[in-house]
Amino acid sequence: FQSYIDSLDDFQDHGVIVFALTNDTSFSNADMSAGLPEFFPKLKEAWITVGNVEITGSEGNQTYTRKGGICGDTASYCLVADGWEVFSVANLISGTSYVQGVSDSDQTTKKSGTSYSAPQISGSIAILAEAFPSSSAEILTDRLLATADNSFFTASANVTFSNGITHGYNTTYGHGIPDLYQALQPITTSRMG
Repeated sequence: FQSYIDSLDDFQDHGVIVFALTNDTSFSNADMSAGLPEFFPKLKEAWITVGNVEITGSEGNQTYTRKGGICGDTASYCLVADGWEVFSVANLISGTSYVQGVSDSDQTTKKSGTSYSAPQISGSIAILAEAFPSSSAEILTDRLLATADNSFFTASANVTFSNGITHGYNTTYGHGIPDLYQALQPITTSRMG
């Protein structure tokens, strides 16, 4: 097991670990696998746990509904993304017959879970790594956390990053929803939620 932890730590020298939280809404804390940095603090430097929320409503009038486990003890390095009822592009149903999966009447192609939220975070990290190729995995992680939209909840704690920017989080939603546009800009203001 120690070899596994050491391998994760070594990976963080050049990459960010993005770990999906449980989909079980009855959990009162993060599951153990997602919370490994709580047991091995050296893993906190470039680790992001990811929860699942459903975002509904029009821009400026959204509602956020938790659809998986809470960030819990991992909240200081946790984000959430909308991985609820994600449609597939197309499914082969037989021979050359395809179903597009873009209407609510087609229940067979809707997929949900933190496994659909986590790739959104991984993709954001990939874009940040391309935009800031000399940044460490830790800096890319901090950039995404420090710019997340936390305006839809009340923060119960905060992180002060190395540049003095402070960002609020809570145990349900972590730092909130990633804002890739803001993460690509100079970070000059704190977001306390």
